Amino acid sequence: MTTTSAIKVMTVDDHPLVRVGIATVVNQQPDMKIVAEAESGPRALELYRQHQPDVVLMDLRLRGDSGARITSALCAEFSGAHVLVISNYDGDEDIHQALAAGALGYLFKSVVEDELVDAIREINAGRRYLPKGVADRLHESESGARLTRREDEILDLLGKGLRNRELGQVLGVTEDTVKTHLKSLFRKLQVSDRAEAVREAMRRGFIHSE
Repeated sequence: MTTTSAIKVMTVDDHPLVRVGIATVVNQQPDMKIVAEAESGPRALELYRQHQPDVVLMDLRLRGDSGARITSALCAEFSGAHVLVISNYDGDEDIHQALAAGALGYLFKSVVEDELVDAIREINAGRRYLPKGVADRLHESESGARLTRREDEILDLLGKGLRNRELGQVLGVTEDTVKTHLKSLFRKLQVSDRAEAVREAMRRGFIHSE
C-alpha cells in the first residue's frame, strides 16, 4: 500500500501522553498514519483545514472546551468530516451529544488496539462504529423522555448539593416551581429522591464528577 493511499488520521486531545499512545498504534498500521495532533479546539480547526485528514479522533472533554462543540464546528465547515470520539465517559448522554454533534462513532479510552484500528477503518468508510452493547443501550435510552434545559440545570445544581430554596434563588423561580421540576426529573430518571437522581445522572452522563 502506498503512502498516499494511507488513511490520514488527526488526534485531538489535551493530554500529550494520550496523543503519543494513539500515534504509536496508528503509525504501526500499514494502511494509516497520523498527519496532525491538536490539543485544543481552535488548533483542531486550523490543522484540519491544513491537512484535510480522513478521520479525526476527538476527545470529548478538553481543557476549557467540549469535543462535541468542536465536532459540530468541524462538521458544519466540512460536510465530509469523519469524527470518532474517544472518551473516558460512558454515559448515554455523552454518547448522544457526540453523535448529535456529527460524530460517526464513539469509543472508550479503555479500548484495545485492534478495536481502535478497526473503528478507524469503519469511520473512514463512512460507517458508524459503537462498542458492543452500546447501540442497544442507546436505543433503549432514546425511547425514554428527554430532559428539558431547565431539568439539566437543576441536575447540575443538585450535583453541587443545593437545596430547594437555594435552587429557586439561583434559577429565579419559587420553591413550588422547583418541586414541580424535581418531580418531573425524578419520573424521567426513574428515581425517588435527590441522591438517586444525582447517581443516575452521573451514570448516564448528564453530569460528571470532575
